[in-house]
Amino acid sequence: MTQLSTEERRLLRSCADAFGTPTYVYFEETIVRQIRSLKEHLDGLPLQLLYAMKANHAVPVMQTMLREGLGIDAVSPAELAYALKLGFPADKVLFSANNMTDEEMHFATGRGALLNVGELSRLESFGQAYPGSKVCVRLNGQVGAGHHAHVITAGDKSKFGIPVEQVDAVHRIAGAYDLTIVGLHQHIGSGIMDTETLWQAISVILDASTSFEDLRFINVGGGLGIPYRPDEEALDMSSFDRLIVAPLKDFIDGHPSDDLSIWFEPGRYFTAQSGILLARVNTVKEGTVRTFAGTDSGMNHLVRPAMYGSYHHVVNLSNPDGPEKTYDVVGNICESSDFFAKDRLVSELREGDIIGVLDAGAYGMSMVTTYNLRSEPAEVWIPAGGEPRLTRPRRSVEEIVAAEMARAL
Repeated sequence: MTQLSTEERRLLRSCADAFGTPTYVYFEETIVRQIRSLKEHLDGLPLQLLYAMKANHAVPVMQTMLREGLGIDAVSPAELAYALKLGFPADKVLFSANNMTDEEMHFATGRGALLNVGELSRLESFGQAYPGSKVCVRLNGQVGAGHHAHVITAGDKSKFGIPVEQVDAVHRIAGAYDLTIVGLHQHIGSGIMDTETLWQAISVILDASTSFEDLRFINVGGGLGIPYRPDEEALDMSSFDRLIVAPLKDFIDGHPSDDLSIWFEPGRYFTAQSGILLARVNTVKEGTVRTFAGTDSGMNHLVRPAMYGSYHHVVNLSNPDGPEKTYDVVGNICESSDFFAKDRLVSELREGDIIGVLDAGAYGMSMVTTYNLRSEPAEVWIPAGGEPRLTRPRRSVEEIVAAEMARAL
């Protein structure tokens, strides 16, 4: 959503007027479009889509995933419990906690979720506690990719997954405890736009899978990227069809396991373009070499630019036709890394103008903090064909203070 329609601009301005700022706004229509588009390209595969809920766990987002028939990739006990509370069936939740504790293992198993284990020692602990059980194993195929080094989740420097070279040890542990490996999983990173690299990683796990005869699924992960910059091309889905979908169909036919299905687990691809962070410009300051546009939001509300140097397109919703000027668009947090954009052309910003930080529907609100004791943003949901509604209010100063005082009592 690096470009907004006239109607979208109108809706966003009305949200700022009605609910104030800072506020996250999500468009249901965009999420549904992304889900159905991916399903269409994967048509013909025995398929299960999971949603990586760490991207955005807002209740209406989750409810949309449920209505669209998706399962859940959960990485913590609270994510698992939350998904179950919303009605996701346990057999459609994959529990993929990293460096899982004994307590987490028992918690997830007790609730009927399938564990996705990425360490040999945890696989052995699971076998000792639950001999004869079913389990999924996360492999590291030593191929990693992503938009930043911090989001690459495979390769020889990654903490994630059992190195594919240790598959024999997986078989040994499974045999010792009568475990049935029903799934293999990989995930190489986030924000992937290169289908050739993705296929390299998938091909490694496919090769490894032929030694497992009781598989129900191969989970090839998520990480599919979206275009954040106006001049960036979207994921080439014709290449995706040719390099990934067609070979997967051919592979399944010859696999030793019966009724094998392929799982994908996107997060960003489904939700990023649906979300906009609204903020109000409260300061325009001419520096010696920079012009700073200060807002009532900050890195505590969208940390991706500070953490990863990520690009998010910034638009002036109040003055869209103003002359373009160059700004550092910054927040109100006491850190020099607190910015949304640096040296960025934006339609002239005036104090009181509303800006929209686009493509913020993934890893925005889910990574929010209350640093500097500032409130989380409000959240607003725009259902397809419906009117915006507030789904999470901002907290007042009094509410923040009361909550902190209550912790000590």
